[in-house]
Amino acid sequence: MVTYRKVSKERAALKLSLAGTIFVSILGISYGFYVGSNAILLDGMFSLLSMGMTGLSLYTAYLVSKPDDAQFQFGYAHLEPLINVVNGIMILVTCVFAFITGILTIMDGGHNIILKDALIYAVLSTISCFSIYVIEKHIASSVDSELVRVDSQEWLIDGILSAAILIGFISVMICDWLGYSKWNAYIDPILVTTLALFASILPINVLRRNLKEVLLVAPQDGAQRHVDQVIEALSKEYGFDDYTHHFAKIGRQYDLEINILVKDDYKWPTKRQDHIRQQLWDRLSDELGETWLSVSFTAQERWL
Repeated sequence: MVTYRKVSKERAALKLSLAGTIFVSILGISYGFYVGSNAILLDGMFSLLSMGMTGLSLYTAYLVSKPDDAQFQFGYAHLEPLINVVNGIMILVTCVFAFITGILTIMDGGHNIILKDALIYAVLSTISCFSIYVIEKHIASSVDSELVRVDSQEWLIDGILSAAILIGFISVMICDWLGYSKWNAYIDPILVTTLALFASILPINVLRRNLKEVLLVAPQDGAQRHVDQVIEALSKEYGFDDYTHHFAKIGRQYDLEINILVKDDYKWPTKRQDHIRQQLWDRLSDELGETWLSVSFTAQERWL
């Protein structure tokens, strides 16, 4: 029941995000072309890219809730960090392209925009982005969803981009009022380069975190320490001759493989082995949550 409620809230958040990205991307791209602003166009393209990735994330949220099957015998959890990596790469490429475009525009002398309509877009976009961010952040915290958390961060970045655009356009008005209108043509490309640099922080963080999971790097956190402590305590309590374990986090699921060396067959019947498995599960399940746990017993060191 808890898992179903989590998946239901997760899908609802991503559906809201998808609807929001459709609205903001259409608004941004159309306004960007109309007022001649590359900054608004970048904001709209960022939202359009998010729309495609949110749809993919929504489908991924459906997949990872399914049990393992004949095709994916280890389940679908590995798709979550993989999708986040693709998402991060696409956003980072967009930021790099926008930064280069902004620099080239500044070198060409900038360009003017239709200020009044640009301000309308900036206000609407800023309100929309921050509203969806607050909603998704709350849902991500309540159900502990990495997919929704990553998506909410995209809305935060998009909201900050829109707010920065709004501030930039207000700066144009102030320049006009102070008699420095000759610099107005540079406001838009300066916004583009600045926003592209700032927005690149998100995909870099997403890539750094999720690439570790894709590459099966052992998590260096409290979960790892807890696993070490539990296995060591059981080893002392039940007298394992030796043991090894392999630990990784893949999306919302932990994978834990434990190999235990027991040289005296008579002391380790099947029931006692199952008792150890149950002890491990009881001591780890609260900390690890969804876990793929495999515990093997062997009398030969080469199988450790």
